[in-house]
Amino acid sequence: MAKCVTAVRNISLVSENAKHIEGRISGQQIVILAEFVKKSLHS
Repeated sequence: MAKCVTAVRNISLVSENAKHIEGRISGQQIVILAEFVKKSLHS
């Protein structure tokens, strides 16, 4: 479980399932459910 403001790197969409997003946190590959993602406006 990741904290709310954790930075996720190498984000990509999963082609087989539109509700899943793949990414990396601290070198571990994770799958995130899209319903829990909030877009950040940081540049």
